[in-house]
Amino acid sequence: MLVHPLRKCLGDATARSFQLMGEDLALLSGAQLREAAMVYEAALSASVPERLRTAFEQEQAAALAEAHQFLRRHNKSLRKRIRGYLRLGQMLQFEYPWPVVAILGLCQVLDAMTKSRVYGLVGEAARRVGISAFDELASNLDDTLLRTNRAIFADSIPTVLYALRCHTIRQRGQEELAETLLSGPLPVIFDEECRTVCRSLVAGLGEADPEKRFRALAQLTLTQFAREQSIFSYHLGRDTQRRPGLLEKLGRMRQVPAPVVIVQRGVRKVSFQPFALPADFEIRDHDARVKWFGKAFVEAVTRDIADYQAAREHVLHRFG
Repeated sequence: MLVHPLRKCLGDATARSFQLMGEDLALLSGAQLREAAMVYEAALSASVPERLRTAFEQEQAAALAEAHQFLRRHNKSLRKRIRGYLRLGQMLQFEYPWPVVAILGLCQVLDAMTKSRVYGLVGEAARRVGISAFDELASNLDDTLLRTNRAIFADSIPTVLYALRCHTIRQRGQEELAETLLSGPLPVIFDEECRTVCRSLVAGLGEADPEKRFRALAQLTLTQFAREQSIFSYHLGRDTQRRPGLLEKLGRMRQVPAPVVIVQRGVRKVSFQPFALPADFEIRDHDARVKWFGKAFVEAVTRDIADYQAAREHVLHRFG
């Protein structure tokens, strides 16, 4: 709901609701909030039957309270976020691959912070751009990555928990209420893309055929991964375009450690191995990140149910 006045303020019709969790929220005035409330009331009257209105608002408020508690508990550090993703996976009975994929991505971040970045990236970048310039750039990138990681968690968790609540309500036999929660006015921190993810997740979880369910939810994982990359692009910001030299030198990655499912003694296991990137890969290129990181971190462990089960066992063994 609030994304619409935000788009007006920014003059950007493509602005997304995750921008409300950053500095852009400061643009919204009281008058714009009043207007947004009027839009909400009109949408409520048009899309939610009066007999369901109380239940609709109660369930939506409960979903947001659950998300708030979850975020307050887990969105404090990389390791606590990993525990949060693991808890969410358990709540979903690990049907949805996205939490496992998110944990595998954070495994790479943790390893990179203690190994690759110290022994490889720092030395290489220092040789390319000079020590002082690199120190400033490294600090900026560290901040960007941490803000991105926190923002992805804050954006994704409420959406998935909302969908899970709708799925649970539908399983209780209250299909009309579940549909109203999916089609009625969205929580103020959502946008239409969040609605699409919720609908797809509810549909996927409700699919009776295991193979069809897995394929639908694996595809949705790619969709949610693409949104995460949009959050990364947002936090990279436009200022990097004004100083392309340093970031280009650092951002031209040739490979990235990524999960690979291997077979050892007849058992599938996950191993992190170098994933080769194209020669022209550039970290600022959103579409390239979606394509190549999607292959490296999502498709690599969701080719079939057995591969995904190996990935699930990997994160449970390491963090469970």
